[in-house]
Amino acid sequence: MALALLIVLGIDWATGYAIAGYCMAHGVKPYGYAFWQSFGPFLLLLIIQMFRKELWLDKEGMIYALLCALAGIVFPNLLIYYAVSKIPSGLLTVIANLSPVFTCILAWSLKTEKFSVIKLIWVLIGLSGIAIIIMPSGRLIALDLGSIWIYIALLIPFSYAFSAVYIAKFHPGNGSILCYAMWMLLFSSLIISPLTVINQGYYELTIHDFNSLLILCEILLSTLGYILLFIIINKIGAVSYTLVNAVAAASGVVYGVILGQHLQGIVYFAVFLIILAIAGLIYTQKR
Repeated sequence: MALALLIVLGIDWATGYAIAGYCMAHGVKPYGYAFWQSFGPFLLLLIIQMFRKELWLDKEGMIYALLCALAGIVFPNLLIYYAVSKIPSGLLTVIANLSPVFTCILAWSLKTEKFSVIKLIWVLIGLSGIAIIIMPSGRLIALDLGSIWIYIALLIPFSYAFSAVYIAKFHPGNGSILCYAMWMLLFSSLIISPLTVINQGYYELTIHDFNSLLILCEILLSTLGYILLFIIINKIGAVSYTLVNAVAAASGVVYGVILGQHLQGIVYFAVFLIILAIAGLIYTQKR
């Protein structure tokens, strides 16, 4: 069950990346897209929770949801938007996908999970596959280590890792997953909304606009994704959850094949490494 959910979430993320890339290239500003990515799923979950008559969290639960929103949505997204103009996109993608390394360090340091050399090996294998896919032509990208933005950008994967470990370790224990996801998205929307207005990034949704239809699709995908986020981390832990990055990367390759993009043989080797890492980690988890 956990494996199936992990694959679904990875495909969900990859589809979202593809939609975001198209919309950004066709007139949607980053802040406008980020606004709908938070506010749309919040509205959908609000309606669901109204029918379920479960809208409120206690003070501890709200603080938990707020920190999840800051670390998992607002902070890394804003960093990406600012860093993308300072760092080559390929390098930024490499840095953003370092979250499995930070997650392992945090999870084992805070004793959220017991240290496992075998798990570490599988995660590193999956990370190697990601690196091969996102590096152009399989070649290493030259690092300008003198740029301060390289080090600032490292806060992106650290933030994602902190969010995953925080969700796993500090869950208050009361309240449903849907309620936590709804409040997390509410806080994210409240923070992003004024930034969207200030930066004049709001994008109006209309019926006959293709971008609007894609954003509506992304709202559905994001709603599902944020719910799965809590479910998967609670089921398999933060370290195993990091392989969702690998599934997303492999799914991106599949989308490329479907769209007729020419891929080098080394990319297929990378997909093999990712599948191997997922299978190995699931086997380790069962044992």
